[in-house]
Amino acid sequence: MSRTPQQSRFVGLWTASWLFVFLLGLLLWVGDLRVQWPALLVPVVWALVAWVRGRRRAVRRPPEDDDVWPPEDDDVPPAPRQPPTRELPWLPEVPRDRREE
Repeated sequence: MSRTPQQSRFVGLWTASWLFVFLLGLLLWVGDLRVQWPALLVPVVWALVAWVRGRRRAVRRPPEDDDVWPPEDDDVPPAPRQPPTRELPWLPEVPRDRREE
């Protein structure tokens, strides 16, 4: 299920705000805010990205049941065959010099 741009913006801002609250709480409890304040830039950048992405207009995609095929070109050679895989129904023969006798 895809979200609308407004829903994406809301979820991104919600996540960024909680991340900011948790980081600030941890920095005040365990860390030194004077030294580790750049860690708080992560949720700020996250919120800015969420804000900008949510303001974009939705891109209209064609319905999935439309048959849209690229034009066929007869001048293009067919794709090369893929080599056989190792998952063959039988094991390859062991060379004579490696057989146990």
